[in-house]
Amino acid sequence: MDLPLAIKEQETLAPSFLVEGSFFTGILCPTVYRCPNCRSVYKFILGPGDVFLGEGRRTCSKCRQEFRDRSKEWPVISSMDRILFLFPMVVDGSILLALIVCTLFFYIGWNVGPTPVLMLLAIFFAIPLMAWFIFRGSQIARSVRRFRLCGKTKAA
Repeated sequence: MDLPLAIKEQETLAPSFLVEGSFFTGILCPTVYRCPNCRSVYKFILGPGDVFLGEGRRTCSKCRQEFRDRSKEWPVISSMDRILFLFPMVVDGSILLALIVCTLFFYIGWNVGPTPVLMLLAIFFAIPLMAWFIFRGSQIARSVRRFRLCGKTKAA
């Protein structure tokens, strides 16, 4: 018996005067994933991407029914999905904001006493980004390990 697929709902928060498909409607697009059996929310993300690592099955915490949750293991997903997994909309915005602010502060040569503003920006932007990539790296390593173990189990 084939399991039902999770429900994916997207809602745009962009103003109604913007043209559909514009840059802002892509950014302001939270996505909600629901159990196909009881419709309870199991995942909420900011942005349109739906790249998740996992075995592809989930059991609902509310109704205890199993369903397919749209996740795949790292070796199976495409290179574009890999980029979207590492750089989702929130991370892209953070990197862009950091680059703009650093460029502006460098251009005007602004300092806060003996500590340059660029150092403060590096602390506030670089440390969270490094933590993000360490977190994602551990998720990728677990996914590759799961994929290898499942492959060996099925081959045996």
